[in-house]
Amino acid sequence: MTHRLRNVLVFFAALAACADADGAGTGGATDGATDGSTGASSGPETDSAGTGGDNCGTGELLCGEACIDPMSDANHCGECGFACQPGVPCQEGSCATGCAEGEVACDDGCHDVSSDPENCGECGSTCTDGSACVSGICVEDCPVGATLCGTECVSTDSDAEHCGGCFNACEAPSVCGGGECVDECPDGTIACGQDCADASSDPTHCGECDAGCGVGQACEMGLCGCTDDTLITCDDACVDVASDPNNCGGCGNDCEGGDCNNGVCDCPDGLESCDGECVDLNEDNDNCGACGDPCLGFADCDAGMCVCPPGFSECDGQCVDLDTNPLNCGDCGESCEGDPCENGVCQPDGCQDSPDECNGSCTDVNTDPLNCGDCGEPCDPDELCESGNCREYVLPEGCIACPCDECEGDFDQCCISDFVEAVVCVDSSSCP
Repeated sequence: MTHRLRNVLVFFAALAACADADGAGTGGATDGATDGSTGASSGPETDSAGTGGDNCGTGELLCGEACIDPMSDANHCGECGFACQPGVPCQEGSCATGCAEGEVACDDGCHDVSSDPENCGECGSTCTDGSACVSGICVEDCPVGATLCGTECVSTDSDAEHCGGCFNACEAPSVCGGGECVDECPDGTIACGQDCADASSDPTHCGECDAGCGVGQACEMGLCGCTDDTLITCDDACVDVASDPNNCGGCGNDCEGGDCNNGVCDCPDGLESCDGECVDLNEDNDNCGACGDPCLGFADCDAGMCVCPPGFSECDGQCVDLDTNPLNCGDCGESCEGDPCENGVCQPDGCQDSPDECNGSCTDVNTDPLNCGDCGEPCDPDELCESGNCREYVLPEGCIACPCDECEGDFDQCCISDFVEAVVCVDSSSCP
C-alpha cells in the first residue's frame, strides 16, 4: 500500500470518527513493515491524524496536536506514526535506504563526518570553542598564512577556488597568482593545476605542489615548521607534548584515555605510567610486573610474570631450547665448550643429523623458531616455524589428538608439534 493511499484511508477514517456522538477520535496505531533498512512503524501515540488541520499548512499532517511535514519527518514519514529506524532520514515521504556517498548514518540522520563540526570524524564527536572540522579532525586554526574557507584551509594568494578571498573562484583557463585571477602564473611561482604558488612560503604548496603544512605551522624556505618554540611537529601538526594526551612527552605516546600533565600520563585504571607511557604491567614485555622489569630473550609477560613459551626452558632468566643451546645443552649450565649441541648432547665431531648449524646449535631452519628461514631470524613467542616462515599458533584446551574442534577461524589447521610436544592450532595451510 502506498503512503498516498494510506493517507487517504486515514483521512476517511477520521471523517467517520467525527460522526460519533461523543466526538471522540478512534484512530488506532498504524503497523508498518520494515525490511531492516527503510524503517519500522511504532504506531502513533496520538489519537488523530489528518491531511491538513485548521492550523496546519499545505502538505502538512496533523498528528496528535502537532503539524508535521510527512515528506521529511523521520518520526512520521509519509503518514502519522510511521517512524524510520534510528539514523535513517525521511526523504520525499519515504525512509531512505541509506546515506549518500561520503555520509555516515548517525542517530539524528546522515552526516558528512569529514566536515560536520557536530559529528567530526565520527557520530557525536563535537568540535568545541568554534573550531572547524577539517578532514574529520577538529581544528582551531589553519597553517600560518592560510585562511579557513568553509571547512577548508586555503591560501587565498594561490587557490583558484578562493582567489583573493573565500569562494572567489577563477574561471578556467585563468589561474590564481598573487590573489588575482590571471592568464598565466607570475614569475617565482609554480603551477599546481590552476594554483600559482610561491613554494618557498605557500602553506598549501610548501616546497612542492600539494605539500601542505599542518595546523600552527608556517612555510619558510620551502619547509614546514612550528612557529612556537614550545611546540613540536607530530603527524604534520604542532602539538604541546606537555599536555597533549595523544603525544604526551613525545610524538605518539598515547595516554590511552588518561590525562597528560607536564609530559607525563595520568593513566586510567588498570594501567601504570612507566617513563610517561601508560602500560599494562600484566602483559607488557618491557615492564612485566613492575616498571623497568623486562622479559628477556624469548620470554613473554603473562599475568605480570615472565614465562617461557612451550618448547623452551628458563635458564638464568633466559628462555632456551635445551635440545640445541650450546651453553645449556640438555640442562641449564651444561656448556659444550665450543662444540655444537644436538638433541641435548654436545657433538665434538660436529652436527650429525641436523641440516643446519647456527652459532653452535644443530638445527633445521625450516622448523626452528629461533632460526626460522635463516640463522638469527627468530619468530615471536606466539609463533612456530613452518617451512622457514613464522606462523601464529594457539594451544587448544582438552585436545590431545587431531582433528580438534577448537581449531577454527584463522587457526583452523590442527597439528601435532614436535617442538611444542603438544597439539596446536596454527594459522597456516600446513603443519610446522
